[in-house]
Amino acid sequence: MEKMLFVIWTANKGIFTHVMMNVLDFKEKGYEVGVVFESDGCKHISEFESNTNEKFEKMKELKLIFSVCKACAKGMGALDSAKRQNLPIHDDLWGHTPLEKWVAEGFKIVSV
Repeated sequence: MEKMLFVIWTANKGIFTHVMMNVLDFKEKGYEVGVVFESDGCKHISEFESNTNEKFEKMKELKLIFSVCKACAKGMGALDSAKRQNLPIHDDLWGHTPLEKWVAEGFKIVSV
């Protein structure tokens, strides 16, 4: 089965909703799948902390959130929220999340 890593760069709720639906669908169908939050995409973290979203909660429960970029989350005011939600935070690439480790594990990157 394929491995897919969705990297969410945008704060657009419609796009993120579709990412969440697809991530959960791929997971249900046996794919290894995850999400990395970068750039403006980090805004979703704090938004969904106080505004419970069933899909976001399911992704957290299934540990499908692989990483939150530390530099971007800090810049978007979402770092404390990510910490409160016990999300994995990375900064190994000049303060950002390195994607190479997942590519080395066979993940295909889907950038949105």
